[in-house]
Amino acid sequence: MNRIAKHMIGLGAAALAFGATTTGASADAVEEFYKGKQLKIVVGYGPGGGYAVYCRQIVKYLAKYTPGNPNVVCQFMPGGGGLKAANYMYNAGPRDGSTVQMISDYVAVAQLLRPNKVKYDARNFKWVGVMVPANPVVMAWHTAKVKKFDDLFKDELVIGLTGPLAQGGLNTALMNTFVGTKFKRVIGYKSTGKVALAVEQGEVEATMTSWISIKARKFKMIQEGKYVPIVQVGMTKARDLPNVPLMRDYAKDARTKAVLDITSAAAPFGRSISVPPKFPKHLLDGLRASFDKAVKDPEFLSTAKARHIEIDPATGQSLEPVLENLLNTPKEIVALARKAVGAK
Repeated sequence: MNRIAKHMIGLGAAALAFGATTTGASADAVEEFYKGKQLKIVVGYGPGGGYAVYCRQIVKYLAKYTPGNPNVVCQFMPGGGGLKAANYMYNAGPRDGSTVQMISDYVAVAQLLRPNKVKYDARNFKWVGVMVPANPVVMAWHTAKVKKFDDLFKDELVIGLTGPLAQGGLNTALMNTFVGTKFKRVIGYKSTGKVALAVEQGEVEATMTSWISIKARKFKMIQEGKYVPIVQVGMTKARDLPNVPLMRDYAKDARTKAVLDITSAAAPFGRSISVPPKFPKHLLDGLRASFDKAVKDPEFLSTAKARHIEIDPATGQSLEPVLENLLNTPKEIVALARKAVGAK
């Protein structure tokens, strides 16, 4: 072995040793901060929805694997389709590492389509990790005339919605405008849970909510065929909905696809944990490592499966190019989408 090669190996060994030392020091700093403390996860929705299901699923295991074993708790802050929590965490939330967030998967979409309501720049959020991506799906009641997506080109489907600019409101407006569907939209329900109740009582014929959420809440009814998936929104199909079409596949041209991809690109954010601006980097690194271990824990996975809670994790870093690409959507495409959904 020549002298230069030996020198390079020596440098490499020194670097590894230094890396191990700094990693150990960082872990010690994370433990020192969290030991005996509470770690709050601010959830942008109420305690009865799908976000709450995932927050409650992760808290025990995030506490288990975070150095210092903090008491991890969910704190619910509903309002504005998740905007209340996102605005709060960006502008007034604690920056010391004691508080993280589970905000809307539509946080970047809202920045494009609802700029008058948004008080943040999503580029300054950092993601800890993703428990599962989330494709919204239209679920029709089994007695509805519409049985498949193509039926929507000739028959109306009465769908209950929480608001015109919530994800169901956005997607149904885009489909009516750019795809040619005939959703008859009934807007004003307090939650997707209330919409589901209205479906089951015959007030409306369909709901639109995240596939992962309705599976956890209505698994038996779906198995019995009472709820029928009609169309899903995302960049790729949900693993267990291979025969349910994607909204974006019905785009008539490249421009239309670009419009539909604004909301479709929200799916990878799913049920994820993120942090506000200026969050200490060593604590973010520590939480990312803790999250990665938590979502691979055998007990975490087995309890999730028993509760029909789907887990398909991804790293927080994997969302960064998705976010940047979405926020760089051309202005003329954003303008078309805003006009279709009635956003100012």
